[in-house]
Amino acid sequence: MMLKRASLFAVLLCAGIAAAGCASSPKSPAEPADESAQFAPVNYLDICLLENNEVKSPKLVEAIESGFRKAGANVKRLRAGTGPDACSFVVTYEVPNKQGSVNVIRYQTYEHGIPRVDATGSAPQGRALTVQAVEAYSAELLSKLAHQKAGVEGGQAAVPSKE
Repeated sequence: MMLKRASLFAVLLCAGIAAAGCASSPKSPAEPADESAQFAPVNYLDICLLENNEVKSPKLVEAIESGFRKAGANVKRLRAGTGPDACSFVVTYEVPNKQGSVNVIRYQTYEHGIPRVDATGSAPQGRALTVQAVEAYSAELLSKLAHQKAGVEGGQAAVPSKE
């Protein structure tokens, strides 16, 4: 009797596993999901800059773009509301405004829609960010990304750092 129960359990277990495999398999087994885009190389010099409607200063946005261009990048602006997967490399920014003063700029990079690097540039204590500082932080972001990429391609284990 115990052997029959074990055999019945084994048959049910195998049937359950087979059914689960069928339920989770793609509709067409000949066409597996393409995950290669997630790991495809990204050219950090082709930037899609996702506009932020909360940032009201056109000079600030121009400084971000100018910093990227000075670092050798081609910049394409994306309208606010466009997803971070619109291009292979997307940068977003935010500028918390404290009592009418901008002290910090935060960047978030996306590679193939996947968040990668969160970077921050700050003004000296008690001072506001200048257009020149924003421009420099933007250029520095690209420089650090290129350096990390070179480290990875050179065989070093580079992990995006949070600033």
